[in-house]
Amino acid sequence: MTPTDLSRLQLPHACREALAQQRSERIDDHTIAIPAHWWNSEVAAAHLPGAPVTGPGTTHLSRGDLFAHAASLDLDSEEELLRFLWRILAWGSGMKLRHNRKRIRAVADGLPSATAALRQALLAAREDPGQAYEALRPGGRNAIAHLGPAFSTKVLYFVGGGALDHPCSILDSRVAKTLRTACQWDSLGNSEWPTSTYARYCALLQRWSQEESQRLGRRIGADEIERWLFAPDPEDSASLGSQSRIRLPINPPACQCLPLPSTGTVPLDREW
Repeated sequence: MTPTDLSRLQLPHACREALAQQRSERIDDHTIAIPAHWWNSEVAAAHLPGAPVTGPGTTHLSRGDLFAHAASLDLDSEEELLRFLWRILAWGSGMKLRHNRKRIRAVADGLPSATAALRQALLAAREDPGQAYEALRPGGRNAIAHLGPAFSTKVLYFVGGGALDHPCSILDSRVAKTLRTACQWDSLGNSEWPTSTYARYCALLQRWSQEESQRLGRRIGADEIERWLFAPDPEDSASLGSQSRIRLPINPPACQCLPLPSTGTVPLDREW
């Protein structure tokens, strides 16, 4: 299939309406329930750096928590590098732990190469989405076994620390589905995206965020658009389960789960 001309794609009206909400509520306070004891135990059992993953009594992680971690992250420290990875995996997985033991084992089996790939990707992520993605997906394969495209893009996104001009965004199968069905990116596959496609995706969200910044008179982050692409239907978002919640000052009510979607396979007529 011929790659879609992204210059003609327009942001759906429903997304533009969602951008009127406060960034802090939609992004910084986007919070996921995590099984902290499992992560602390599994990382320690593998004799890997980065444990404990969370402090005592931690039951949730928010995007804001990971932004704060990124702001003080020492990329020269193997301990800090891997703790950052474990926390991103915990946030991205929520209570669904599928493949995470395999991911931990893969890092343990190839610790020097895994940390080198992570460091290279995180250094590049602040400047070049394509180069950063290629560091974790060289030649279309996983640099770290079981760390596929969706989780790789979470790593690239969170190292930006919530900066509004950070060039890397999260891309997963739910985001891709909305881009196809609501935005007419017809050639976009469901998973296993090549580096060129991820770079085009990030550039598209940057263009949209710049256009919306001008329209609204405030700086819009690309992640505010990604958040809508993941769950464009408010009713759909409200039916996703019980892992995610928005933090409120007192007795925050349980909100909804944002489970990591399965990736599936890419049809042969999709963009590669």
